[in-house]
Amino acid sequence: MDWKQLWEILSAPDNVPIIAMIPLLAFYIYLAWKQAHANDVLISQLETNPAMAKTHHRKAWPFQPGWQKEVHVWPFLLRIEFLAAIIVTIRFCCASNSSPPSSSPSF
Repeated sequence: MDWKQLWEILSAPDNVPIIAMIPLLAFYIYLAWKQAHANDVLISQLETNPAMAKTHHRKAWPFQPGWQKEVHVWPFLLRIEFLAAIIVTIRFCCASNSSPPSSSPSF
């Protein structure tokens, strides 16, 4: 296999998104490794300091006062997405009904 053949395979339209995901994969592997290391450091700190282990919120990054205390999960997010889908559908239906018909069919 020579470089020209490799380029033809990699630049095929089916393979372009896969090739584009390789840098994303490298970034997320790095990010996961960094967070795992931060969690390991936190675990070692909590093991050596029992007083901190009782009061610490067990996150590698400290809690910021502006952060939300609640995290919305599946049912709440599903309801928001369902309402958004209904609103977008109604908007598209209204837009399609209000536009004048075209003079030539677009097949």
